[in-house]
Amino acid sequence: MWPWGLSQVSETLEVIALAILMFMAVRAVGQNFIVDGSSMVPTFTNNELLIVNRLAYLDVNLSWVPGTETEHWRPFGEPTQGDVVVFMFPGDVTRDFIKRVVAVPGQTVEVRDGMVVVDGMPLTEPYLGEAWGGNLEPQVVPEGNLFVMGDNRNNSFDSRSWGMLDQELLIGRADLRYWPFDRIGMVGHPRPESAVTAELSATR
Repeated sequence: MWPWGLSQVSETLEVIALAILMFMAVRAVGQNFIVDGSSMVPTFTNNELLIVNRLAYLDVNLSWVPGTETEHWRPFGEPTQGDVVVFMFPGDVTRDFIKRVVAVPGQTVEVRDGMVVVDGMPLTEPYLGEAWGGNLEPQVVPEGNLFVMGDNRNNSFDSRSWGMLDQELLIGRADLRYWPFDRIGMVGHPRPESAVTAELSATR
């Protein structure tokens, strides 16, 4: 043990063990993510670095608890419209995607000439960039799924192409941008409004 004594070696091992535990705890809560591509412009650009909150949609299985009315419990909440989520791509789970939640279970979503319509109401989406077009027939989001789209609607491979996102593929919610330095800060998750609601708010 020279030049250290046994007590010094023990203390060093304790510090190393504590550091490993802290690292594992941080990894359980957050995950680094690098934006790849331009599908989320103008919200995110290529090579930006994010922290994904892995606890945001933590799903606790309660099926083993007698007398429970539900098998799943999300203590920190459910995905909502406007959330920016990171998930494993359904077509290749080795790839991670980042998109925005446009519709949640039970809602009917469609696209009319580039306007997203949810439950019959056109949405006002403040996070979009350039104008876009396209149509999509009405479809109901099934239980346990989400309809997601990129903010750069002209250049995004999303639910319009590959369908609904199974919530079991969710990794978490993008909550913090830490690169580049001039854009460091918490990630906003503004909820889209129906055009009618937005018009009423503007007249108040």
